[in-house]
Amino acid sequence: MGCGGSKAKSHYAVSVPASRVSPAASMPVGDCSGGSMDMSDDCCWVPSSSSGAVVVAPARALLIEEEAVRTSRPRLPLRVEILLEAGWKEMSDEETRQVCRYLQRGELQFTLHARGQNYVINFAAAEGATQMNVSTGKKRMVRILDNTEEDGSEEDKSRPGSATSAGGAQRTVQRSTSLLSTEIMQQLEFGPQSRRGGATDHPFRVLEGNQHAKDCFRSFGQNETKLCGEWAVFYHSYSFSALIYEVQAAVGSVLFRFRSQYAPLPRLLVKDFEQIPDAPRLVQRFEKEFATNKRDHHPSFRRVAVSAMCSLSSTGPEACTAMVFIAGYSCKDLSFRSVLENLLESCYVPKAKVKELASKIVALSEKHGLDVSQFGGKACESGKAGHLLQIFIRRPLVDRLAYAAMPYGPIDSSRMPLSTYMNSNQSFQVGQARVVAHPKYFMRADSIRMYVASADPTFHANRKEFQKELVGLLSMILGDPDLRQKAASGIYGGVLPSWWSAEDQRNHSMY
Repeated sequence: MGCGGSKAKSHYAVSVPASRVSPAASMPVGDCSGGSMDMSDDCCWVPSSSSGAVVVAPARALLIEEEAVRTSRPRLPLRVEILLEAGWKEMSDEETRQVCRYLQRGELQFTLHARGQNYVINFAAAEGATQMNVSTGKKRMVRILDNTEEDGSEEDKSRPGSATSAGGAQRTVQRSTSLLSTEIMQQLEFGPQSRRGGATDHPFRVLEGNQHAKDCFRSFGQNETKLCGEWAVFYHSYSFSALIYEVQAAVGSVLFRFRSQYAPLPRLLVKDFEQIPDAPRLVQRFEKEFATNKRDHHPSFRRVAVSAMCSLSSTGPEACTAMVFIAGYSCKDLSFRSVLENLLESCYVPKAKVKELASKIVALSEKHGLDVSQFGGKACESGKAGHLLQIFIRRPLVDRLAYAAMPYGPIDSSRMPLSTYMNSNQSFQVGQARVVAHPKYFMRADSIRMYVASADPTFHANRKEFQKELVGLLSMILGDPDLRQKAASGIYGGVLPSWWSAEDQRNHSMY
């Protein structure tokens, strides 16, 4: 199933009114549900807390703003604030750009001309980051915050490592400068992956008349703009396996700190990856065994890997991302109900209760609008059973977790190594990949970041509440510490991570 079209340059040509588009923001693992995206989990450049994490550095901020102007969203992703008598006040955008340019060059102390005055800005001052009026000698505190961040508390203002702490500001400047490698800067200049190489907008025509789908694709495009520097992106389309992914996400959230409110989890059973832990091993097995035996439909292949496209505007081969999102995309050569019941058994649900629990899960899915017609339940009312999982893989991990593929899984040697291809500025509209969905990586947002969209608007809007209720339904394996330890050991296939404890892990999400 392919999509043809001219090579006219694309700027995500799905016309969405500005009032319907949420501001670009980021978070480790996310979704595009609702009208706006919950980005509270993002890391600011100079945080107002002691987290010490880094995402939006000054040089990167300038590139992101440049991209935002091209997409009619002119907004700097960080702000510089000065502490006046009446409280913190933002610098103008032009003054903020000047600060970013100095910090981009690694200069922690510099002179800034603003409002007819000269000011010395010092991020290395012992008393904290300061601005001093050269004429009067008046000093004021300065801080830098991400634009998605709330104002810090009074305690934050003096806490070591905070935006106004000299040590915290200097350490963060040093970290952000080191992060902005030549390679990352090059990727930021190339821009969003789906827009590279003169990508055509023809595939988006199938979204016309479907405002919900347009909003979802626009949100995906914003994610690419934000993350393209350090992350390669893949798009996994699926339909009826959605319930399996959702159950795995719920279990992963309680047992392994996976943030299921933002995205489902394609694979959960760590023990399934003992023989095929990465893409190089999968390629070896494919060439030795799977190539002449069911290819990527082989059970051992399916157990560890998912199919993916490399662009929102993909035209093939075989699949067009936009088209399959609307129409759905799934294999029917297996019993989904059996897969669900086997998963529950693997999580140590007592055999006598597996079928009953599976039926309750199907009923809950119907309540929230998820298509479970392949599980003995009802189809969704809209008839749109498709889902799209946006998978960001940190660039150094691409060759470990993915390989360039042709339809049904043969290796596409013309695009190998895949990392080189994914780091290029060519069009990604043609070409598939296979991604090893190893839970040890997919449950860590410092390795993988995911966002999800559902073609059915009802389930798309209900998904977070569905996850909450699903966790409650799984309480027979998740509600007791002893049961949690037993289930986690079985899923992991032996020794649990050193950080693991039998308490509910949702309160300890670190990534």
